[in-house]
Amino acid sequence: MKKKLSLFILLLLSLNLFSQPIIRVFAFEQENLPGTKPSGVTDENGKRVQKAAAKKNYFIFLSFDKAYSLAPAQIFIRNRAFTTKTTVVKKTPVQYINNNIPAKPEKITLVPATKNKVLELQLDETPVENKDTSAMQKLTDKNDVVIVYLWKNKKYFLTVKKLKKLEPVANE
Repeated sequence: MKKKLSLFILLLLSLNLFSQPIIRVFAFEQENLPGTKPSGVTDENGKRVQKAAAKKNYFIFLSFDKAYSLAPAQIFIRNRAFTTKTTVVKKTPVQYINNNIPAKPEKITLVPATKNKVLELQLDETPVENKDTSAMQKLTDKNDVVIVYLWKNKKYFLTVKKLKKLEPVANE
C-alpha cells in the first residue's frame, strides 16, 4: 500500500515538473483622443498644422508564481507584431485613475491584489515585421492578443480573445 501511495505521489510531482506555469493575463485597451488643433496655425514652413491621429494605449500585465522565470519576447495585437519591454510591478493591486471628470476621478483595478509576480508589458511604438507561420496566423486571427514568451528555453504562447476596453482619454 505504501509503495502504491509513494508511486502516486512521485507521479504527481513528475507531472508538475513538466507542465507549463499558470499565467494570468490582464489586457486592456484605451483610446487616446487627440485634442483640437488651433485654427489658422501653420508650422515653420507655412503648412497648416494637422490634427494628430487617435492612438490606443494598451495596458498588459502577466501574473504568475514567483518560482518561475519567464521572458516575454513578442506580442501580437490584432495581427500586428510588437516587441516589448517588461517591468516588474512591485505592489498590487495595480490601479488606473480615470480623470475624465476631474471632480470625480474613478479608480479602475487593472490587476487585483496578489502574492504572485506581476510583469507589465510595455509595447514599443512601432510595429515589427513579422514572419508568420500558419499556426501563428491562426492564433492571431482568433485572438485580439497573442503573447510569445520563453520558459526553460522553449517558446510558448498566451492568448486573449478580447481586450477589455477602458473609457477613452481626451487630450486638450
